[in-house]
Amino acid sequence: MCSRAEKIALFSAYCVIAVALGIAPYDRAAWALENSVPFAEGLAVILYWRIRGVEFTRLSLWLIFMHLLVQMIGGHYTYEKVPLFDWLKEQLHWSRNHYDRLAHFAVGFCLYLPIREICLRRTPLRASKHWAGFFTLTTICAIAGLWEVWEWLVAATAYSDLGQAYLGVQGDPWDAQKDILLAPIGAAAAAVLFTKLHNAALERA
Repeated sequence: MCSRAEKIALFSAYCVIAVALGIAPYDRAAWALENSVPFAEGLAVILYWRIRGVEFTRLSLWLIFMHLLVQMIGGHYTYEKVPLFDWLKEQLHWSRNHYDRLAHFAVGFCLYLPIREICLRRTPLRASKHWAGFFTLTTICAIAGLWEVWEWLVAATAYSDLGQAYLGVQGDPWDAQKDILLAPIGAAAAAVLFTKLHNAALERA
């Protein structure tokens, strides 16, 4: 488990980065929309800890922090204009800025362990790590699909320019389908890389 000092450091880093990236974003309205999701996620983690009295393992907390960081960077620049990925686009001759692909991959990669942890600690699935893993993967798939529906609803009700910036389609008619696929791919990668470490951390909790 994280020490109190480490949790304070992570929370402080989140606040500092959020404020820094909130200064002069590319588009203020898009920034507000993009940051609504990471803000809600951060609030959910805090409420889960305070209400249920259960702390996440260090590995899960750091992955949550990484996910929030990816979202905050995307909110500052908008997902289709992140400078590093514009540079990679030129160097690797990509047809588009792929930062939004990274963000959707990160949904699965960074949230797989926290969701699995909730399953193994607070639900009947604690009796089977295999079923907990399967349920977590299906939950990630559901989140990916709902995320795209949410983006569509926001884009459909927002101003045209804001909606396009929020979607980040960049002319790809299959953008939503690819984004939905990347989340479970990220979750599968996290399962392969971290399951043994996560099991060990849970045993020490």
